[in-house]
Amino acid sequence: MIEFNELSVFFDSFIEKKNVLLENFYFDLHMHTTASDGDMDAKFMANFLDNKDYLVSITDHNEISGALELKSKGFNIVPGIELGCSDGFEILVYFKNFDDLEKFYNEEVKDYKNKRRMAKTLRTIDEYLDILRGNYNVHISIPHISGYAQKNYLKNKSYIFDVLKKVDSLEIYNHSLSRKKNIIAKELRKRYNLSATFGSDAHSKRDIISYSKYLNKEEIRFSKFIDKIYKIKSIGGIGQKHILHFVNLKKTRA
Repeated sequence: MIEFNELSVFFDSFIEKKNVLLENFYFDLHMHTTASDGDMDAKFMANFLDNKDYLVSITDHNEISGALELKSKGFNIVPGIELGCSDGFEILVYFKNFDDLEKFYNEEVKDYKNKRRMAKTLRTIDEYLDILRGNYNVHISIPHISGYAQKNYLKNKSYIFDVLKKVDSLEIYNHSLSRKKNIIAKELRKRYNLSATFGSDAHSKRDIISYSKYLNKEEIRFSKFIDKIYKIKSIGGIGQKHILHFVNLKKTRA
């Protein structure tokens, strides 16, 4: 079950929502394109998102050209990147604007890529956290914290509990992981009082379609609750987008 109500208000301005109900709303803050190791290009994503309401971020491994291309097609997406560190640890970094994302990429990522391992750079997590926190308005989330093999940070990154104190969110639903592993992430989010992100972690068109079908089921469940609140029409002068915050969207985290 996706905790939609634990999403941070950091993402407010990127919610493309015409109606208060959530049916046909595509939430995805973690996906990959042909710019890194995915098989979806910007044209496919543009066609997929056409006529949908959405909150989307293209988070390619140490690369931003896929996100820039989709933005150039007129889509209001969250500027993002999946940043890989020298030891394989990864974080999802979301920016408020593309100028900052491009500046960060050009100055801190582009020349530090690991030429043999696409998902790695030559910098440590501490280096990147210092740079990001000191110079940018960002929202940082740890993806697949209980993932498989080298991506199970709970087992193979001794510093993980220190990093949990320095980030904004945990990815509490990753469509590529088992229910058990997502529950572990959800419990950690609560323990550390973090916000939530969620996404397909899609690398293929098939992944996108599978995740979309799962979302439809989740959204029907959640939209019934929102609709019930929305019908209490004593709420005057509030934009439809912000009605979501009456079901406890995070107000304290930016």
